[in-house]
Amino acid sequence: MPSLLMAVKSTSELIHSEVCLLSALAALQKVVETLPHFISPYVEAVLTQVIHLVKITSEMGSASQASIRLTSLKKTLATRLSPRVFLPAISKTFKQIQKTWKNHMGPYMSILQEHIGVMKKDELLSHQSQLTTFFLEALDFRVQHSEDDLEEVGKTESYIIECLVAMVVKLSEVTFRPLFFKLFDWAKTEDAPKDRLLTFYNLANHIAEKLKGLFTLFAGHLVKPFADTLNQVNISKTDEAFFDSEHDPEKCCLLLQFILNCLYKIFLYDTQHFMSKERTEALMMPLVDQLENRLGGEEQFQERVTNYLVPCIAQFSVAMADDSLWKPLNYQILLKTRDSSPKVRFAALITVLALAEKLKENYIVLLPESIPFLAELMEDECEEVERQCQKTIQQLEVTLGEPLQSYF
Repeated sequence: MPSLLMAVKSTSELIHSEVCLLSALAALQKVVETLPHFISPYVEAVLTQVIHLVKITSEMGSASQASIRLTSLKKTLATRLSPRVFLPAISKTFKQIQKTWKNHMGPYMSILQEHIGVMKKDELLSHQSQLTTFFLEALDFRVQHSEDDLEEVGKTESYIIECLVAMVVKLSEVTFRPLFFKLFDWAKTEDAPKDRLLTFYNLANHIAEKLKGLFTLFAGHLVKPFADTLNQVNISKTDEAFFDSEHDPEKCCLLLQFILNCLYKIFLYDTQHFMSKERTEALMMPLVDQLENRLGGEEQFQERVTNYLVPCIAQFSVAMADDSLWKPLNYQILLKTRDSSPKVRFAALITVLALAEKLKENYIVLLPESIPFLAELMEDECEEVERQCQKTIQQLEVTLGEPLQSYF
């Protein structure tokens, strides 16, 4: 084994001879396939070489023989070794790849993800605490790189999160609950770095996507933190920076995106009347007030409103267990049409329309209240708002199936 690993290492460094590399990979593959129970002293070294080679072979193209061989070797490593041998080696390898994370975190996490995918239920249970400890360390990646490029860090974090979600989907409600609260405490303890919130909300968003309606079993504890954070990053309410970093506005925009995305999924998949009166009231104002939150500049604001905020508020109205709350929600949105900024008035208008499109004929009961506000906007000093108002009225007529011009 030492000579074989030496050969792999030298060919990966020289890379002049693809034949040598293919031979070394084929030999490794055979050893791992036929002697999986005897190679435990070398697993760490094999993993290191394999992860290192992914970058080299990817430059040859995914159809190259070396890439195909390497993929096959990765699969064998992930699926043939027992967790007892594989997991300690993976933990040790993690220390090394942290230095070269840009190239190596993706391939590293994909091997672990494949291994978790083939673990049996009882194996997963016996190794769950070991894996939890590992993930809590890995998830601190964003904190350790808090001043690095946000996009690069986000991409690498998503590899770690995808791998953790692969474990989550194999757990039962009973085994997932303590893990979820452990992660929640990890992000929310008093002296925890603020960047952990970004990681946790990103993770919650991914878990909500995977668990769909089941996520509402755990999401009750997120309502208050979500509402608080929405207010804390709303620059129309506070001047304080949320993150003590020069990237504060970008990080706050990202945090908002994760929260709105996660809430949207909770509302969308809620079949259990998760949105009780109390929860609805807790979230209503923090969400509607985001219409005034011009964090990150005009362009970011428009993009956030269109892609995240409007769909989230519209879905929120559908998820409400109590339709008597439609009226206050509609009224609070209408009040934003009197804001001094035309951008905010415009955002409020498209939200009113999205609300009507979700509630369909049920919106008729809210119409008498909306008409005076729309009438004001018909004469708005900003041409764009005025045009949008006419468009909104036309759309409302289509949605409600009755003419509204007589009201104006």
